[in-house]
Amino acid sequence: MAREMLEDQGYESIETISGQTRKSLVRASMTLNTARNPAFDESGIAVSDISAPTRESRRDQTPVPVWHSFHTLLTPAYQKLSRRLSSQDLRAVLDGATQVMAIRLVGAVLAYVSAIFLARWLGAFQFGIYAYVWVWMLILAIALPLGYPSSALRFLPDYLARAKWARLHGFLNESIAVALGSSTVGALIGAALVLGLRGWMEPYYVTPFLIGLICVPATALLNQMEATSRAFGWLQLAYVPGYIVRPLLLMVVVYALFAFGFHPAAIEAVSALVIACIVGATGQVFLIRRRISRIVPDAKPVRHTRHWSAISLSFVTIDGFRQILENTDVVMIGRLLDPSAVAAYYAAVRTGGLIAFIYFAVVALAAPRFVKVHISGTREDMQRFVSGIIQLMFWPSALAAAVLALLGPTILSLFGSDFTGGYPALLIVLLGLIVRAATGPVEYMLNMTGHHRDTLRVYGISAVACVAMNLILIPEFGITGAALSSYAAIAGANIWLALLVRRRLGVAAFLGFSAR
Repeated sequence: MAREMLEDQGYESIETISGQTRKSLVRASMTLNTARNPAFDESGIAVSDISAPTRESRRDQTPVPVWHSFHTLLTPAYQKLSRRLSSQDLRAVLDGATQVMAIRLVGAVLAYVSAIFLARWLGAFQFGIYAYVWVWMLILAIALPLGYPSSALRFLPDYLARAKWARLHGFLNESIAVALGSSTVGALIGAALVLGLRGWMEPYYVTPFLIGLICVPATALLNQMEATSRAFGWLQLAYVPGYIVRPLLLMVVVYALFAFGFHPAAIEAVSALVIACIVGATGQVFLIRRRISRIVPDAKPVRHTRHWSAISLSFVTIDGFRQILENTDVVMIGRLLDPSAVAAYYAAVRTGGLIAFIYFAVVALAAPRFVKVHISGTREDMQRFVSGIIQLMFWPSALAAAVLALLGPTILSLFGSDFTGGYPALLIVLLGLIVRAATGPVEYMLNMTGHHRDTLRVYGISAVACVAMNLILIPEFGITGAALSSYAAIAGANIWLALLVRRRLGVAAFLGFSAR
């Protein structure tokens, strides 16, 4: 579908690009090196060679961030594994993934610690209200930007590789405008619906929802800027604002209220979240725009709105179905059970989600490089790359899951005595995430190669199954039924996508398998 749309509108297709890929990548690297002489980013890492397969890390006298120390601790293991990887792209992914993994680990710890403190400060009932509102805000922030965060990972690396500066500037401007504009309109509509339907809602949800909707545009902008930074290869800038700054500010603001004698409830916690999101998004936009101005030549923006929006809308449909898969459980628990059940389930999901940072750390590096391997390499190169990526995802995830399974009751008790009942749900969550790690980034593999219709179909059917199973199992088995419904659907979707990757691309995307 993507190829036909490109050709209909006069753009180069993936196949057209593939014949010139090696030359264009080299040309893009040279252009970026000489366009603005950017030298180093704020952390002392050279950013001039954005689109080359490998990058030399250079350091000045700036303080070494914690994730660089984490990389140093992993150096022996890193060197051993790196020697086993014959592909430069795999070594580049491993090198960058340790940095992303460190950032995500710090962010996951901060988010988890903040959740524990919030649960302790608010109590299970008020924490459940906060968690329920926050999940709804995340859903809206992902859906309302109309798929532009996902399409940034597709278009920006292409425009960088082919030095299409006018299109790059046009896409950057349009993506920010769409993310802010559509999310603001959506938040206003949401506020009107909450006010109009407040008679159908539990009264304790109304005010937190109205406050939380203020957070939607800022969160949508954070998502868009994260995708933009990932497309440029700026991993620290992509993840630090959303995964480190936001939970830190949230915890600081709520603790300040607590320290000054207030007794914060869900309303105060959601208000603190709004402040954290606005501060994080504002700072991230400023830093990204400044860095882009240093390395990308000025050009009059050229917009291809029709093409961009068509591709983006297909992505937002996929994202919407994925959100149903990942959040139907919390949403339906909030409707069918009480906030205390939401709190226990949210704690279990957040605990299991600690292993997910490994998956996302690898995907953050693998997704853009997968496009390059696809258009410039052979099927054997692709299989080698995908198999290596799955190895990097699965084994650390399996080890982390085993630790969490053993210590689950103790960890959940940190939230409070009301939260240990979520342990069976935690085990189901861990199993589902392990299956996902065993299949690798199958969604990205299909989306980035023009097979997003397959992803759309799989997620659509899986989302319907997820909703149906939750409706049946939550009244009967509570939060354990919610976990079984959602993570069975997620695992089934990933296995189905892996089979489609084998059919469409000729690549085996499952642990221990290779294409024949």
